[in-house]
Amino acid sequence: MKQYTTHLYVFTCICLTFVNLISAYPLAAQEVSAVLHGSVTSGGETVPAATVSIANTNLATKSDQSGNFKLNIPSGRITVHVYALGYAPYSQIVNVSANESIRLSVILEQTVVSLDEVVLDRQTGLTKRTPYAISGVEMQSLSKSGNPGGIAGALREIPGVSGAGMGPGIVKPFIRGLGFSRVVTIYQGNKLENHQWGQDHGLGLNNLGVSNVDVIKGPASILYGSGALGGVLLVKDDERYLNAETVTGSLGTAFNSNSNGIRTFGSLGNRFQSGVFINVDAAYENHADYKAGEGLLIGNSRFNNHTVRVHTGLDRERFKNKLSLTYHNQDLGIISDDELEDGHSLVTTRNDRSIQLPYQQIRDYVVSYNQETTHDKFETYLHVSHHYNDRNEVEESFDEIDLGLKQHNTFYSGRITLHPNQDFSHTFGLQGGFIATANKPVAEEILIPDARTTDFGIYYLSSLDWKGFYFQGGARFDYRKVNADASAPHLVDYGFTLPGDPQSRRLNVDFSGFSGSLGASYTLASQHQFKVNISTGFRAPDLAELFSNGPHPGTNRFETGNVDFKREQSVQADLSYSFGTPVFNIGASVYHNTVSNYIYFVATGTVRPEDGLEIWAFRQDNAVLYGTEWEASYRPLRDKQLELTAKGALVRGKLTSTAEDLTFIPADNYTLQLAHEPRYMPGGRAFVSLQHTAAQERIGFNELRTPGYTLLNAGVQQEFPLTRGTLTTSVHINNALDVRYVDHLSILRAFSIPNPGRNFNLAVGYRF
Repeated sequence: MKQYTTHLYVFTCICLTFVNLISAYPLAAQEVSAVLHGSVTSGGETVPAATVSIANTNLATKSDQSGNFKLNIPSGRITVHVYALGYAPYSQIVNVSANESIRLSVILEQTVVSLDEVVLDRQTGLTKRTPYAISGVEMQSLSKSGNPGGIAGALREIPGVSGAGMGPGIVKPFIRGLGFSRVVTIYQGNKLENHQWGQDHGLGLNNLGVSNVDVIKGPASILYGSGALGGVLLVKDDERYLNAETVTGSLGTAFNSNSNGIRTFGSLGNRFQSGVFINVDAAYENHADYKAGEGLLIGNSRFNNHTVRVHTGLDRERFKNKLSLTYHNQDLGIISDDELEDGHSLVTTRNDRSIQLPYQQIRDYVVSYNQETTHDKFETYLHVSHHYNDRNEVEESFDEIDLGLKQHNTFYSGRITLHPNQDFSHTFGLQGGFIATANKPVAEEILIPDARTTDFGIYYLSSLDWKGFYFQGGARFDYRKVNADASAPHLVDYGFTLPGDPQSRRLNVDFSGFSGSLGASYTLASQHQFKVNISTGFRAPDLAELFSNGPHPGTNRFETGNVDFKREQSVQADLSYSFGTPVFNIGASVYHNTVSNYIYFVATGTVRPEDGLEIWAFRQDNAVLYGTEWEASYRPLRDKQLELTAKGALVRGKLTSTAEDLTFIPADNYTLQLAHEPRYMPGGRAFVSLQHTAAQERIGFNELRTPGYTLLNAGVQQEFPLTRGTLTTSVHINNALDVRYVDHLSILRAFSIPNPGRNFNLAVGYRF
């Protein structure tokens, strides 16, 4: 096995060197030699922020507020694509001579089927025409800037996406009933690994410097490897400074009444004429304990965090690189299991923000390098990143660390996409990583051993555009090796043992598997779009599932894993349809997902006599999940000032052998919203919504029924154009009726600890 790993490492180095050499291919011969300019309109009105791009290149720009655009282009036969949200895609073939200036008047047709070919992820070449079920949320609105749950909290508005949390500061995303280690998060190009191994560890990301988050629903292991069984979160950086001629930036603050929480944020960026750019983002957030419905204070739900991000690089017509650094600091209070019992509440004073026991202390450092080049017949992408995660759980004393872990994660990715013609493409890619997890010698308790994980994956993806159909399919092979080590002196002194108690105190396990995808999308009359896809996903068990053998701080559990677990393998069939006109839009999808060797967590009913802790163990069986999501909107007025939106989702999950319901399956939920943009208040918007969640009667192992609830939300926002930039103010109220409820995905539902009650979010921001 050692020889195999050595060969694998050498092969990886050779492949990365090959990608980098091709990326460095001389670009001088491909300099642009002509100019394309013009306007984008629809129905006699200008269309700002439309994306104008050249096929099979990274040449792109956006139309300005007057709908005008200008782009340097190469000579020869090119295809111009124009996309804008709410409009059908536009394409035109143009023959360009050297030093020619070409004017193009683009007229777009309004429709919901749009942005089909926009690249969602440069790392894999994923586009919206890929026949996956893909949804997205824009993250720059003021209400999302002040969302206490960060990115994971804001994503809950997408049908089929939910969150398991321990209060507003600790939220972990779920997609179609699958979460924890089954959802991959791509942040700054890095495949995050720091939040995967435990139920009570949140995603830990906020929207600082983030433009939007795209969500792939269902297995995407062919593009992202082990872990992408339930889906993927693609966190996209805000790069508007690349399209500005002067310095850009923002400044704002948001206040949440429920937790007396304050978040202040700002950014500053510029792209110079040479193509060099630099951008800095910073934010600080601080919350006291939150109030559940009817004014009930939940002790030690306080938290604070601060984040700094820096980006710099070179942005040229056919070459772009970007070096990024992120520092994220979190202190998170841990709500006690017996918070609601008499005499056990950790509530102090209403506005007390001092960190108290128990709490999590988390520090994250992410440095990444991304590079992409575009050539006449192919394009390349290269990514290398390193993530250092320092995690402490402090329970008994501020001077002691109960659980202390350090993790180093080096991740790399490279791809080459060949374009032999306009309609056909081939993508060859590789990804891998090296993860080192270590317990701190000063930690009082140990749950998992020290470990080193090696990942390697290689994939092929092909796309064909033919007579309105877009076909895409491919295959991937992944290999993971895990070296568990319990020989460190502090693990020996603690008495931690690996399964089977090997004399060397070391264990090696490895997993390998294939994943694939085959699907098609079809657009009919620019109004109807159909997508069908069959995909299979692969996930290797995480460290906790394999090697857990100790008490979990902050809980009353002793957790045990199983080193004999097999890999999880899923097969999902997905069908989606969308229809759109300027008046009416609708989209719906249905799916069926079978998961072989599904891993779940249960209480064994056994109590350890030495410490009184109940033993919880991981188990494995086959499972099936299926469900549907839908969303519809209606705009009865010609000027679109009024919009009615309805959306909903349901998911079912069972073990196939016993037909028992799975745990952490979200209850059926529906939302109805009415929004209005008054003609007499340009830049203004108001909305009111009803969000209903049904009772969850289909309860899994060790779960209790959770009753249904209905929340009333409302908000108003107003933009004020200034000489340079825009000032925006907003007021949002969530749970306006102050309903006391417990969400079924709450980690604290077993102790009847309710979710937050009424909250006023007040925010003001300035963008220039």
